[in-house]
Amino acid sequence: MTRVIARIPAARGRVERITVQVRVEDIPDGVAVDVADVQLQGGADPSGVVPHPSDVAVRSGQRQFRNGVVTRSDTIIALANPDRASPTRVHVSAAGDVRVGSYRFGAVNGSATADGAAGTATQGWGRVPVVTERSDLQAQVIISRPTHVTVEWVDRM
Repeated sequence: MTRVIARIPAARGRVERITVQVRVEDIPDGVAVDVADVQLQGGADPSGVVPHPSDVAVRSGQRQFRNGVVTRSDTIIALANPDRASPTRVHVSAAGDVRVGSYRFGAVNGSATADGAAGTATQGWGRVPVVTERSDLQAQVIISRPTHVTVEWVDRM
């Protein structure tokens, strides 16, 4: 498997049309080439590599984790796709104000955790994000400084 990541410069700051062409040469007869997980996004700062589902290793009925550093307020997407809606546990490490979805941690100095399944939190208030049925988790993260965010849930069958 090969992953290709490239920036397409826009001559006048505006892209009117993008055409993606995949060209495969010198492969044996009968060999298939699959193209998946193509991500196009605007802006100067790409969010990163789109992982293949097998890299994420989602297993039904087991605990799942997704984590990363959020450098500015933005929407995060955690690949999930559970059979049933699942409450999450969100852990943040920060030195500043943090909000994940509608859950407001407030001013964090170190780390804080909110557990939607247990209904507990070390600080803050609001609704802890839920991974909806047959979907990925999407949550707006609003921060004042770079923050490490870990989202955890149990894939419920």
